[in-house]
Amino acid sequence: MLGLSDEQNVIALDWEKVDLKTNLPDELRDFFDRAGPMPPQHGCRRAYQRFYIRGKAILNYQDSSLGVYTVDASRQGLCFLSPVQIFPKERCRIRLPKTKEFQIQVVRCHRIDEGCYECGAMFVLGVPANRRDEGLNKSPSPSGRGSG
Repeated sequence: MLGLSDEQNVIALDWEKVDLKTNLPDELRDFFDRAGPMPPQHGCRRAYQRFYIRGKAILNYQDSSLGVYTVDASRQGLCFLSPVQIFPKERCRIRLPKTKEFQIQVVRCHRIDEGCYECGAMFVLGVPANRRDEGLNKSPSPSGRGSG
Protein backbone atom coordinates (compact mmCIF):
# COMPACT_ATOMS: atom_id res chain seq x y z
CA MET A 1 0.00 0.00 0.00
CA LEU A 2 1.27 3.46 -0.83
CA GLY A 3 1.81 5.94 1.94
CA LEU A 4 0.09 9.32 1.86
CA SER A 5 3.10 11.15 0.43
CA ASP A 6 3.57 8.42 -2.20
CA GLU A 7 -0.04 8.75 -3.40
CA GLN A 8 0.32 12.53 -3.69
CA ASN A 9 3.51 11.97 -5.70
CA VAL A 10 1.62 9.63 -8.05
CA ILE A 11 -1.00 12.35 -8.70
CA ALA A 12 1.81 14.90 -9.19
CA LEU A 13 3.52 12.62 -11.72
CA ASP A 14 0.27 11.91 -13.57
CA TRP A 15 -0.59 15.64 -13.50
CA GLU A 16 2.54 16.30 -15.58
CA LYS A 17 1.43 13.72 -18.17
CA VAL A 18 -2.16 14.93 -18.77
CA ASP A 19 -3.33 16.14 -22.17
CA LEU A 20 -4.71 19.43 -20.82
CA LYS A 21 -4.70 21.22 -17.44
CA THR A 22 -7.28 23.53 -15.92
CA ASN A 23 -6.36 27.21 -16.01
CA LEU A 24 -6.91 28.56 -12.50
CA PRO A 25 -7.94 32.24 -12.94
CA ASP A 26 -6.37 35.06 -10.90
CA GLU A 27 -9.63 35.75 -9.04
CA LEU A 28 -9.31 32.27 -7.49
CA ARG A 29 -5.83 32.95 -6.08
CA ASP A 30 -7.06 32.05 -2.57
CA PHE A 31 -8.56 28.80 -3.90
CA PHE A 32 -6.43 26.49 -1.74
CA ASP A 33 -6.99 28.47 1.49
CA ARG A 34 -10.30 26.84 2.37
CA ALA A 35 -10.66 23.51 4.15
CA GLY A 36 -13.16 21.60 6.26
CA PRO A 37 -16.96 21.67 6.21
CA MET A 38 -18.70 24.29 4.09
CA PRO A 39 -21.05 26.61 5.96
CA PRO A 40 -24.73 25.80 5.39
CA GLN A 41 -26.52 28.05 2.92
CA HIS A 42 -29.98 29.45 3.65
CA GLY A 43 -32.63 27.52 1.76
CA CYS A 44 -30.25 24.75 0.72
CA ARG A 45 -32.04 21.43 0.26
CA ARG A 46 -28.93 19.28 -0.05
CA ALA A 47 -29.16 15.85 1.53
CA TYR A 48 -25.53 15.78 2.74
CA GLN A 49 -23.02 18.24 4.16
CA ARG A 50 -20.38 19.42 1.68
CA PHE A 51 -16.69 19.72 2.53
CA TYR A 52 -13.99 21.80 0.89
CA ILE A 53 -11.61 19.40 -0.82
CA ARG A 54 -9.11 21.51 -2.71
CA GLY A 55 -6.46 19.78 -4.76
CA LYS A 56 -5.40 18.24 -8.02
CA ALA A 57 -7.13 15.25 -9.58
CA ILE A 58 -7.00 13.36 -12.87
CA LEU A 59 -10.17 13.24 -14.99
CA ASN A 60 -10.51 10.65 -17.76
CA TYR A 61 -12.97 12.18 -20.20
CA GLN A 62 -13.65 10.70 -23.63
CA ASP A 63 -10.17 9.81 -24.91
CA SER A 64 -8.33 12.45 -22.89
CA SER A 65 -6.65 12.68 -19.53
CA LEU A 66 -7.31 16.08 -17.94
CA GLY A 67 -5.74 17.87 -14.99
CA VAL A 68 -8.60 19.22 -12.84
CA TYR A 69 -8.95 20.87 -9.43
CA THR A 70 -11.44 19.55 -6.90
CA VAL A 71 -13.56 22.19 -5.16
CA ASP A 72 -15.82 20.38 -2.70
CA ALA A 73 -17.45 17.00 -2.15
CA SER A 74 -20.27 15.28 -0.31
CA ARG A 75 -21.48 11.68 -0.08
CA GLN A 76 -23.42 12.11 -3.35
CA GLY A 77 -20.99 13.97 -5.55
CA LEU A 78 -18.36 16.60 -6.06
CA CYS A 79 -17.56 19.88 -7.73
CA PHE A 80 -14.41 20.34 -9.81
CA LEU A 81 -12.79 22.80 -12.20
CA SER A 82 -12.19 21.43 -15.69
CA PRO A 83 -10.19 22.80 -18.64
CA VAL A 84 -13.03 21.85 -21.03
CA GLN A 85 -16.80 22.08 -20.98
CA ILE A 86 -18.50 18.81 -20.06
CA PHE A 87 -22.19 18.58 -20.77
CA PRO A 88 -24.81 17.34 -18.28
CA LYS A 89 -25.40 13.58 -18.31
CA GLU A 90 -21.90 12.86 -19.64
CA ARG A 91 -19.98 10.27 -17.65
CA CYS A 92 -16.29 10.22 -16.91
CA ARG A 93 -13.84 8.89 -14.31
CA ILE A 94 -11.99 10.94 -11.72
CA ARG A 95 -9.02 9.88 -9.62
CA LEU A 96 -8.48 11.76 -6.39
CA PRO A 97 -5.41 11.69 -4.13
CA LYS A 98 -5.72 9.36 -1.14
CA THR A 99 -8.68 7.53 -2.72
CA LYS A 100 -9.57 5.37 -5.66
CA GLU A 101 -11.05 6.24 -9.01
CA PHE A 102 -14.76 7.09 -9.18
CA GLN A 103 -17.20 7.12 -12.06
CA ILE A 104 -19.21 10.35 -12.10
CA GLN A 105 -22.03 11.87 -14.11
CA VAL A 106 -21.93 15.61 -14.73
CA VAL A 107 -25.12 17.45 -13.76
CA ARG A 108 -24.05 21.04 -14.44
CA CYS A 109 -21.16 22.93 -15.99
CA HIS A 110 -20.56 26.64 -16.50
CA ARG A 111 -17.64 28.70 -17.74
CA ILE A 112 -15.66 30.69 -15.18
CA ASP A 113 -12.84 31.80 -17.48
CA GLU A 114 -10.91 30.62 -20.51
CA GLY A 115 -9.84 27.03 -19.82
CA CYS A 116 -11.78 26.88 -16.56
CA TYR A 117 -15.28 25.38 -16.20
CA GLU A 118 -16.96 24.65 -12.87
CA CYS A 119 -18.62 21.23 -13.06
CA GLY A 120 -20.93 19.59 -10.56
CA ALA A 121 -21.18 15.81 -10.72
CA MET A 122 -22.84 12.94 -8.91
CA PHE A 123 -21.14 9.67 -8.10
CA VAL A 124 -22.49 6.81 -10.19
CA LEU A 125 -23.27 4.14 -7.62
CA GLY A 126 -23.02 0.44 -8.30
CA VAL A 127 -20.64 0.83 -11.24
CA PRO A 128 -16.99 0.58 -10.24
CA ALA A 129 -15.03 2.92 -12.52
CA ASN A 130 -12.42 0.35 -13.45
CA ARG A 131 -15.07 -2.28 -14.34
CA ARG A 132 -17.72 -0.15 -16.04
CA ASP A 133 -17.62 -2.03 -19.35
CA GLU A 134 -17.43 -5.56 -17.96
CA GLY A 135 -20.45 -7.72 -18.57
CA LEU A 136 -22.19 -5.37 -20.97
CA ASN A 137 -21.69 -7.54 -24.04
CA LYS A 138 -21.44 -10.97 -22.45
CA SER A 139 -23.55 -13.65 -24.00
CA PRO A 140 -25.20 -16.23 -21.73
CA SER A 141 -23.36 -19.46 -21.05
CA PRO A 142 -24.62 -22.64 -22.76
CA SER A 143 -26.43 -23.62 -19.55
CA GLY A 144 -28.49 -20.42 -19.80
CA ARG A 145 -27.40 -19.20 -16.36
CA GLY A 146 -24.74 -16.68 -17.32
CA SER A 147 -21.14 -16.83 -16.21
CA GLY A 148 -21.67 -16.45 -12.57
